[in-house]
Formats: sequence, C-alpha cells, structure tokens
Amino acid sequence: MTFPVLPAHELGLVVAVLIGFGFGFVLERAGFGRAPKLAAQFYGTDMTVFKVMFSAIVTAMLGLVLASTVGLADFKVVADHAASATFLLPMVAGGFLLGAGFIMSGYCPGTSFVAMASGKLDGLYTILGVIVGQVAWSEVEWRPGFAWFHNAGNFGNYYLWELFHLPAKAGPVVVALAVTAMAVGCFLGAEKLEKVLSGRADPVAMATPAGKPGRLVFAGFAAVVLVGVAGLALPSSTQARIREAPAIGQLDLARRVFDEPWRLRIVDLRALEACATRRIPGAECVPADKLGSLGLAYANPSRDLVLVGEGDLLELPPAAAAYTGRVFTLQGGWKGWETFALVQPAPLAAGALPADVELYRLRSGIRSAMTGMKAAPPPPTPVAAPAGAPRKAGGGCSG
Repeated sequence: MTFPVLPAHELGLVVAVLIGFGFGFVLERAGFGRAPKLAAQFYGTDMTVFKVMFSAIVTAMLGLVLASTVGLADFKVVADHAASATFLLPMVAGGFLLGAGFIMSGYCPGTSFVAMASGKLDGLYTILGVIVGQVAWSEVEWRPGFAWFHNAGNFGNYYLWELFHLPAKAGPVVVALAVTAMAVGCFLGAEKLEKVLSGRADPVAMATPAGKPGRLVFAGFAAVVLVGVAGLALPSSTQARIREAPAIGQLDLARRVFDEPWRLRIVDLRALEACATRRIPGAECVPADKLGSLGLAYANPSRDLVLVGEGDLLELPPAAAAYTGRVFTLQGGWKGWETFALVQPAPLAAGALPADVELYRLRSGIRSAMTGMKAAPPPPTPVAAPAGAPRKAGGGCSG
C-alpha cells in the first residue's frame, strides 16, 4: 500500500520516489554519508545517528497512533502491512550481524546508498557486500538446516501490547507513551554520554547541549503525548449495531479489489481448507465460528468489511454486527464470485450491444488477472459497407 489517499497507485509510487530522493538528500546534508560520523555512535562520542533515527521512529509512531485514535487510519492494518512478522532467533542473529557489519564498514544498508550517491567508494563496496550476502543467502536458505533457522521462532505479527496483554483499543497508545518516555530518557542519557566520552577523546571537545532545538523537540513530543492521552478518553462509537448488511455485487467488489484494496477488509467465512485453496485477493480466511477472534467491535471502522460465505449469507454473524464501520455481504458468495471472476464468460454473438461487450471485456480481464490465463478477444464488430459503394452482382468472371 503506497499513499492510499492519492487518486492512483502509479501517482503514489511517483511521490514515493520523490520523497525518497528528498530523504536521501537530507541524510547526506546531515552527514549520514560519512562513515566516521556513523561509526562514532558505537564509541559514544557522537550520538547524532541514534538521536535522529529515534526521533523519526517516535514521531512516526505517535503520528500513526494519533491518526488511528481519531479514526483517520487503522493502526493494526498499517502495522501488519508495513512490519514484517516476528522471527525471534533469525532476528536476534541478524541484528548482531548487521551491527557487526555496521561498525566494520561504517554504514548501514540505507546510509551506504547515501554514501555511494555522494561518490564514496567505501559506500559502493558496502552495497556490493550486501548484494553478495543476499545472493549467498538465497542459495542456502532452502537447504534443510538453514530453512529451519530461517523460520525459527515465528510469532507472526506480534506486538508489545499483545505481549503485555493490554486492551486492543488502549494498548497501542499505552505502548506509544512508554516508548516516548524511554526516548526522552535515552536522549538525556546520550547527551551525558557524548559529553563524557568526547571530553576523554579530545580535551578541547565540548559536547553541544540540547539547547533550544532540543527543548522544542521534547515539547513537541509532550504535546503529542497529551493528545494521545486525551484520545484514550474518547468514547467508543455509540451508533446502533448493524443488524442487516447490504449486498455488494461481484463487479463492484472486483473494481474495488483492483482500485482501492486499502479501503476493504474482506473476510472469507468458508472452511479453512476451501479458503486456503482459492479465495478473493486480500481476503482473510476466518471461519464463521472464529469470527469473534478478530475483535471487530474494537477495530478501526475506516475500512468497509465484506463478508464472503459459500453462497448468500442469510443473516449477519453477531461478531460482524458489532463492527462500527460499513458491512457488506458478497452477493452470491464465493460461488457467485467463482462464476463471475474465474470462469471465462460465454462468447458474445456478432453485433452485441456495446454495454455487453464492455462487460465481457471486464470479466475476461478480471479472469485473466485472477487466473493468469490470457483473456479471450471480444467478438468482432461488423463493418458496414460504405454508402454509395457499388455492389458485386455476380460471381466468377461474369461481372
């Protein structure tokens, strides 16, 4: 998902590239393209990298939690898409190796590109090392011993508020406040560490105090924290629970799956085996008796919930009725979707109406995208003879 607020996915990608260039430019101007400055954080003499990255993380975290609190975003959905699953053992080992590579090369993978763009050969060598490492790992990860390690400690998408058994609504806010408090403490500790170790390394070196910019940063964090605390006091939606849900047609759902998947949450209520075999793109496989495990009553209502049964759903499950956003049922259920999107439509007769030809093309294109099979061509359009053209009266050579 890239910039879902923009009218087209392609435009979102263009904006992402432009922001990437801007981000790299800022990193280079901040000195993050120089190995000595980056490596200095491991010696405690210059904690700029630590403070800048921690500031970015905390700012993004508070902004996302705040937007989710007021209903402008769905924190869980963004987190599930943006963050990888938790693989405990590989991540611990990988973090150690990344840190070792960082101190040896002076760059992390991101800053090595900044250094290379600045014309530094050590940045280029670091990128080549990353590429060689990735290629080497891709050659061995499928082997039995490495495959076990690669998937060891798989917790899926697992978050701190789940680890501490915090409520789904307040958990992200509580964790965000705790991380912010930790960040402020780490900032103060980093300032002290810089002052002590810089003085030891160079008697004339003086650590720069936080000063006015530092106080403004802390004040900004404090303001967002106060807004987050106020968000905890916001009442849950008091709108009436949905008892009936309108049906969404196959074509409407197909358009939305392709054009705006970030505004949908599709839940397939069929048996796990059937859903795992074939399902609508992006659909979650959750049998009807397990629907309560999703906690829909506490989910952010910014996305439309679409329920898919084997056929038409005669009644809305109670767990789905607790969802405060819009709820739809798929007309015809999975059987209707299969007939519409996975089966080649019957060929049209010559002279078919333009609306029928357009629908035929849409269904053929949807089937091609869903199954990977080439779409059948539409029926040929009859070509009328031009007005006034002479008609051939006979055959052969008789004229």
